[in-house]
Amino acid sequence: MASTAGRRGLRPELLGALAGLLEGPWGAPFTGGLFAGRVGWREAFFAGLGWLTAGMAGGGPLLALWIGQGVLALWARGGGWRLGAGLALFLGGFLFPGFVSAPLGVVLAGVLSGGWRYAALALAGAGVYGWTGLLLPLGTWAAERVGLERGGRFQGMGVPALVYGGVLLLRNMLLGVRG
Repeated sequence: MASTAGRRGLRPELLGALAGLLEGPWGAPFTGGLFAGRVGWREAFFAGLGWLTAGMAGGGPLLALWIGQGVLALWARGGGWRLGAGLALFLGGFLFPGFVSAPLGVVLAGVLSGGWRYAALALAGAGVYGWTGLLLPLGTWAAERVGLERGGRFQGMGVPALVYGGVLLLRNMLLGVRG
């Protein structure tokens, strides 16, 4: 990862606002930057409201991220929780046009490193956006290279994800009023 020492990084909230404002058929590179950290169910839900108002098919990118991270957490518990992880992955897949590919890509990105991690993120992006989702790792890569406050990586995604969902929802409401 590139060093961010000696320079001020991009504020994660700004990335969330840009991702929400520019989200659409070519939104994968912008939301890809949000894949650099964890999200909770509240952030995934609120971002999902913005996604639905955009008229996009299936679940949104942060929902895929939340499901994939949940699957990883269940798997790590071991025992019978692993059956629950498999079930969560399977059932969560029904929320996306690409079926299981979106949450599976997040799971693989959580266990792989290097270039394989970016390939897994491309799988997640394709599961959410279709072919344009192959650009999602580009946004993650750029966010990691530009440098972010808090030591070069997102430590928490609560505020940036809520900003993403709020800006996306507001943008779609304004476009709905004008159109």
